[in-house]
Amino acid sequence: LHSIELTETLTMESTRIIPFCVPLTPRESSGVGVVGTITLRGQSAIVWFGWGAVERREEDDCENNIRSDNSTVAVGTGRPPMGSLSVSMPPSTRKGPSRMPTPTSQLVGGSSDEDMMLGQQMSARLAKRIGWPIFVSCSFSDFGQNGVSPALAAGFDDDTMPAAMAEKEVTRILTLEKDKLVVST
Repeated sequence: LHSIELTETLTMESTRIIPFCVPLTPRESSGVGVVGTITLRGQSAIVWFGWGAVERREEDDCENNIRSDNSTVAVGTGRPPMGSLSVSMPPSTRKGPSRMPTPTSQLVGGSSDEDMMLGQQMSARLAKRIGWPIFVSCSFSDFGQNGVSPALAAGFDDDTMPAAMAEKEVTRILTLEKDKLVVST
């Protein structure tokens, strides 16, 4: 028998879950927005997001990992249902940046083609920007009891702008987390 020594093992302590939210209407004290989590494990991330309640709180009451704006913090509540799940791997960079498309696979299907496409596109862009494997679960097709998209209710033409706002926030958080890993090594 040969024993294998692992130099680094991933434990629950090395897994971080970071909640985030993006209010659709920044002037309101509360409302519906995009809520989700980013689960970090080593140099990979799982992003899970959908619609949820958003409320403003004083910055002293909240953790620092949530984006603040003029001494108030947007806090998301609720758990969006698990939507389709996509994974993208960063493109290989043998000699300079790759012009090849980012490899993406649909791991779990869903009832909404729009959610599947949104998850695939977002995971591909994030994997290319961050350079990590990125899993994305998107659930925008579940509107809750009233059957009206929160994006339409907030005055957007469709769900693409709130998704882009969420992707921008996720990119900001992942970039900060990646920079922390680079500094610590």
